[in-house]
Amino acid sequence: MPEPKNSFAARLLERGNGEDAKSFTSERQQTAQAFNLHVELRDGRRAEGFAWAHYAGYRWADEGEHEKLVLLFGTRALEIEGHNLMVLVEDIRECQLNGIKEMVSAQAELKHANASEEPVISNIRMYPDFEELLKEIKGDDREAGHAGRVRGR
Repeated sequence: MPEPKNSFAARLLERGNGEDAKSFTSERQQTAQAFNLHVELRDGRRAEGFAWAHYAGYRWADEGEHEKLVLLFGTRALEIEGHNLMVLVEDIRECQLNGIKEMVSAQAELKHANASEEPVISNIRMYPDFEELLKEIKGDDREAGHAGRVRGR
């Protein structure tokens, strides 16, 4: 009897649930520099990029239960919360940080409990957020309840 083809769901399960997935990526070639910082949110449906050409600086703080790293890129800010975030700071200083990924809460707690030297990213916030930027680009700044101008008239 021929073996049935694996379904998409079965292939995903074979890969694992992402517990071993890294929360950050960096460029390790000596002469290479990261072009942008790819930020992936935990839902897996949203990602944004921040160009290192717009990088203005960072602020790191240890707030007891978690650490906070705030990066400035031109008129935008990226706020990262988690543990062992100094690893990210070292990659930023070396121009090597390519991407970060927000972890699912349970996954972040598990990695934090193991106390590895790898950063654990539990929360990411971006200011202004994507929706605000999109409204500004589209020019959709009308207040609710007001009719907009009809184009072409």
